[in-house]
Amino acid sequence: MAIKEVFCTLDEFNTEFPADSIEWCPAESFQDLLVCGTYKLIENKESAKDEKCKRTGRIYLLRVADGGKLQVLQQIDTLGVLDMKWIYITNSENNQILLAVADSNGYLQIYELEKKENKTILQLIAEERISDDNEDVMALSLDWSTGGVSSHLNPHIAVSDSQGRISRFTWHETNNLIKDFTLHAHEFQAWIVAFDYRNDNIFYSGGDDTKFLTFDIRTGSTPIMCNSEHTSGVTSIHSNIVKPFMLATGSYDEILRLWDKRNLKRPVSKTNLKGGIWRLKWDPFMHQYLFAACMYEGFKIVDCSYDPAIIGYYNKHCGISYGCDWSFLKEEDVSHLKIPVGKTLVSTCSYQDCALKLSAINFKIYEPDS
Repeated sequence: MAIKEVFCTLDEFNTEFPADSIEWCPAESFQDLLVCGTYKLIENKESAKDEKCKRTGRIYLLRVADGGKLQVLQQIDTLGVLDMKWIYITNSENNQILLAVADSNGYLQIYELEKKENKTILQLIAEERISDDNEDVMALSLDWSTGGVSSHLNPHIAVSDSQGRISRFTWHETNNLIKDFTLHAHEFQAWIVAFDYRNDNIFYSGGDDTKFLTFDIRTGSTPIMCNSEHTSGVTSIHSNIVKPFMLATGSYDEILRLWDKRNLKRPVSKTNLKGGIWRLKWDPFMHQYLFAACMYEGFKIVDCSYDPAIIGYYNKHCGISYGCDWSFLKEEDVSHLKIPVGKTLVSTCSYQDCALKLSAINFKIYEPDS
């Protein structure tokens, strides 16, 4: 069956450094904003012994303007960015829009989105090193316990690292991070960590040792499930925030696996995406479509409502497909931006070509009106 051309490129931006992470803001009134993280390894023979000096990066804060054009609001020069996640904390006392960043120097950073003098900017308000010693460690991935929106003042953040460990922090409304614990999970790099969005006592991790692990902090630091179904490193895990038992994993072995969390011994389905799967993102509307960054095989959209089927393919990048995300803008919001094609906006970024692309997709994924 031929895959339909569902993507229409609206604009692109040269990130200068290789781009590997992209995230749309979930907060109302700011859903036209997105961030892109970059990472570059700088070869410098004079500082060859100092590996930390060889990693650099940037964070770009961008807005989608009329006609689907990208506007850069802010450029933050920082260390290499490996992963980022937004959270919108809503409560009666203090609303905050926060961006957590995992960096190449082993730090978890928290930025707050602020409006200052009619400008929207990110301001660094907290950071903590994930390792207690001076070893060379990289923070590789992170996840908020709530999946992006929370009325809880003190959500958790899990961070995976290059030494195979998982650390959990708690964010406090006094704008500080408290480390709760660090546990050793994998023999090699822990590429991914993800919470169960229905139970923040439970989180999952995947590593270069091909293990897919489940932890429950109520039972201690030993995983309650160790699955060896994947035949290469496990690189992406995403819990479905609406469908309580559905979980997706991706691997270098190119297989998208869907799981029922009540039985993690074997997947309920396996779909070959013909490319190593670096990121998986459930759509924020129906929660049945997965957006997959497939490294050397572009980006794909998979309909997981019945038997998983690839329904969209995007191959307009010239580098490794690393970052992808869905916009939270609804159809009427997209229409107000005077975008003539498509009903939903998505973004993609890739490594060698240092490119961020904004696209519209032309099939409807919104829940029907009640």
